[in-house]
Amino acid sequence: MQDAGSPTTLSRLTVTGRLMLINVLLLVALIIVGSICFRAIDRQRKAMADLTLISRAARYHQEIEVVNASLRTRVYAALAASGAAHATADSVESSLEDDLKEGQNDLRGLEHFALPPDLAEGFASVRDRVEVYQGRARETVHTLASGQGNGAALLPAFNASYDAVQQSMEHQTVILARRIVAANEAADQASVDAKRWLISASAVTSVLVCALVALLTASIRRSLRRVRDVAKAFAAGDFRVRAPTGAHDEVGELADAINHLADNLTAMMERLRSEADRDGFSKQIAEAMEMADSDRAVYQVVARVMESVAPDRPMELLLADSSRVHLEQAAQHPKAGAPGCKVESPYHCIAVRRGYSVTFPDSDALNACPCLRGRPEGRVSAFCMPLSFMGRSLGVLHMTGPSEQPPSASEIASLTTLGVQAGSRIGTLRAFQRTQQQASSDPLTGFRNRRAAEEQVRGLRARQISHALVVCDLDRFKRLNDTHGHAAGDNALRLFADTVRSVLRAEDIAARWGGEEFTLVLPGANAAGAAETAERIRQGLAKRLLDARGPVFTSSYGVCDSSMGGSFEELLLLADDALYRAKEAGRDRVCIASQGPLDRGVARRSPDQDSTVDVPMMAVGE
Repeated sequence: MQDAGSPTTLSRLTVTGRLMLINVLLLVALIIVGSICFRAIDRQRKAMADLTLISRAARYHQEIEVVNASLRTRVYAALAASGAAHATADSVESSLEDDLKEGQNDLRGLEHFALPPDLAEGFASVRDRVEVYQGRARETVHTLASGQGNGAALLPAFNASYDAVQQSMEHQTVILARRIVAANEAADQASVDAKRWLISASAVTSVLVCALVALLTASIRRSLRRVRDVAKAFAAGDFRVRAPTGAHDEVGELADAINHLADNLTAMMERLRSEADRDGFSKQIAEAMEMADSDRAVYQVVARVMESVAPDRPMELLLADSSRVHLEQAAQHPKAGAPGCKVESPYHCIAVRRGYSVTFPDSDALNACPCLRGRPEGRVSAFCMPLSFMGRSLGVLHMTGPSEQPPSASEIASLTTLGVQAGSRIGTLRAFQRTQQQASSDPLTGFRNRRAAEEQVRGLRARQISHALVVCDLDRFKRLNDTHGHAAGDNALRLFADTVRSVLRAEDIAARWGGEEFTLVLPGANAAGAAETAERIRQGLAKRLLDARGPVFTSSYGVCDSSMGGSFEELLLLADDALYRAKEAGRDRVCIASQGPLDRGVARRSPDQDSTVDVPMMAVGE
């Protein structure tokens, strides 16, 4: 028995040679199986072609039979019409000619088929007798149609020709049936033989190929076993082990590569530890930013990270204001302070314009940022990281240091992470605040919408804070729109809203209730105080209209307070009733609600008002 460690004929081949041998064996097996498949499929194809040919001939045979029957019907129809009108006889004769043409086409179609001798001979006999039969039919019908002879005397000869055709057709039908059965049996047998050949060839070829592949695989495994032991040592953490070298095949190249890998793994592990530390730092920043629920909290996190990244380098965060024209300082280094960058707007910052971080080794360099020159501390190096959110610039993170001593790669990576995280969080918070503001305010007047106002009133009532309620609207607003246009109506609503804002306190709530109607909620006020506030609004509106020199309009007010009703719906009814009384009294005035019973069936508005308010629906916020 041969020693397992001694080289065999197969092991002397290179790994590539052994793999190529396996591919050659598989290719030979595929060729053998493919040849058998082709032979089986070709035989089956021929059987199916014979079956198709005979089936098509049978179809033509049936069509000829149908045409012959139709011809006989036409002849008898001509006999029945011999005593009828001439037009009827002509029609029968025309129909007969159509059937004759169709029968001729079917006979000619059979001539294109390469039929077996017995079928071809049978169809030739049928064709001869059909031609005789068709001639008899044409002669009989023509005689009957022309009235020049006795067509009935021709019927015996016509019937005899039809019987002869039927006899030939029946004989041909028997031959066709026998041929179809034989063709089906041949197709089935070809399919069975094809399956048998394929299974046999596949089984034999698979066994041979598997045996040879097993031998080749075993030789490759023996060649790789020594390298495997080294790989196991590496997996256990022992990077001092080296694979044996000297072989001039792929295994030797693999051993050299493993040794080279071992030489570099230690340095790679050091880099991985450094990256892990950086990833941990990035995760800490992300978690701190996630817990910051306001811009101020984000600025505090940025300041702490500045101190952690570079304890002795001045650093600051500059953000664009609401106009996006000016940059303002939002955070600075807690200990080293701020560099004091004098850039005025985001557009003037080179880092913001470029959209990526910029490092300047020396402020006196020709290509240095102009904002770095002329600083009190003299020449400096600088790093600028732009902040952005969804493609929109928010500001810049700016750091300086000694000249020709720019930040290290680790510091740049940390500051880049800080800039990305801070920009994302600030942008998210601002977008959320803007969305909340848009969802709770009226876009035309800037007041709260009905739903937002109702939520605040529910908060007041939950805390049991007394409050006054004022319901007001613009008098004859529809007439103002119809006379001066909807633009004038919108200007009137904005002017009224500005007047209300100039009178109300910071804690007061103003809401546009719908159309030209407004609701004011005054925490801590009673009805008398709210009436004075409403009167100041009314007078202030008149003064503004006088200064504006535009269309003149007035406003009416209904006032109540929380001591007059037990629910917000009741307060709305009371204030609305007071507004109704102000309208009836001539408009442009303030009325305080009475605590007497309300007539809920009376209309809220005089006929010249273009809108009405459903008070119960106002109370539930719909």
